[in-house]
Amino acid sequence: MRDLLRLPLWPILGIVLSLPAQAAQVDDFAYAAAIELSAGAPFQRVELPPQVYRSLTDGALADLRVFNGAGEIVPHAFEPRALTSSLPARPTEVPLFVLGTAADSGRALNLRVETSDDGTVISLHGESGRARGPAAAWLVDASQLGQRIQALELSLVEPERQFSGRMRVEASNDLAQWRTLVASAPLLQLAAEDGEIAQLRIEWPATQARYLRLTWSGAPPAGLRERVFASVRVEPVPQPQEAARSWLSLAAPEVREVGGRQELIYALPGAVPTDRVRIALPQPNSVVGIELFARARKDAQWRSLGRHQLYRLSEGGEERRNPDIHAEPVGELMLRVDARGGGFGSGLPALDIGWVPHRLVFAARGEGPFTLAWGRHNASPGDYPIASLVPGYGRDDGSPPAIADARLGEARSAGGEERLRAPLDARRLMLWSVLVGAVLILALMAWRMSRLIQSSDN
Repeated sequence: MRDLLRLPLWPILGIVLSLPAQAAQVDDFAYAAAIELSAGAPFQRVELPPQVYRSLTDGALADLRVFNGAGEIVPHAFEPRALTSSLPARPTEVPLFVLGTAADSGRALNLRVETSDDGTVISLHGESGRARGPAAAWLVDASQLGQRIQALELSLVEPERQFSGRMRVEASNDLAQWRTLVASAPLLQLAAEDGEIAQLRIEWPATQARYLRLTWSGAPPAGLRERVFASVRVEPVPQPQEAARSWLSLAAPEVREVGGRQELIYALPGAVPTDRVRIALPQPNSVVGIELFARARKDAQWRSLGRHQLYRLSEGGEERRNPDIHAEPVGELMLRVDARGGGFGSGLPALDIGWVPHRLVFAARGEGPFTLAWGRHNASPGDYPIASLVPGYGRDDGSPPAIADARLGEARSAGGEERLRAPLDARRLMLWSVLVGAVLILALMAWRMSRLIQSSDN
């Protein structure tokens, strides 16, 4: 027993504390899926499908890794998510009318404009028998575009014609009140033995205008005929559109009655970056008022996301439904139903959440097959900033390496769902065992010491 009491404890504790943590393996995560690479690119990209988000435990996507064929973790990053995108602007050819000629300078133009009900110019009528000369003013009819415009481009009747001048551009919505968009824009087409230069495009800040009026700023260029421009194309402002979203149907809600009002509570996967909610009523020709609430977790307070009117109306063989509702990443959503009008009637609404999925980029280091693994309780973040992983990413001063689109295979079980729960920490268990043993040994030493003291007193 005396030998046992002399055992040093601190070296044992030091050995326990110095035990290295085991490197992560695929089986340390709940699920995994094979990645099919695109050949010839050092970096590969995969878009995370809904099945991945269902099993992630961290909203920052910390419990996610990419492994190569040797079981090594390879570096990865996430590309910035664009919630909206812009459709490319497509210049559209629109009607072009001659308003007057240089011979009309100093005289008011007696024009009669005929338009259709939607504002489209049908024809222009001017005085007859006037002197003819180079065209000095034009009317551009952009009324059919129905959106803001930012530029125009002219084409010449004689493409080889050389000239140089300056053009004034004015805008109007009623052909009566005009405002200046560009006071003096250069317009030219010149040629030389070693090449040519042409500037037939005029730009201005985006504006809403149904009609444009073009006039020479100063005297018209010499040598031009009446028919200078053959056509004009107007460029609308690129229209923003929402990025494509992934959608996930939520399980049946918890239904409760509070103060005579029905409340429906839906649980959301914690890692989903929700920004849209789609609610479909159970019966056609229904209109229901709701208030939408959200909270991060069960012990948090509900926050109102506003009141909304849900509807599902059948008309002419088609259905009209309420638009999607803007939301935010949360843990739970609650619908508080306005009971007037019978609420939802029979049945419950279907609720889907939508989000713009993350795109994961990884370095295809080592041999395949490569595997995406995800779902692990309390994992540490493992991603890099995208600019640190991909040299030159997002910069215009160089050509970054290619990023190819890879394909994610079917999900399979790796370590199983127990990886989503807090694991048994062997190192911590061993440490506590040593500490408890040390306490027992100290207690035994104290007991023996007290016995010895009592014996000596006797």
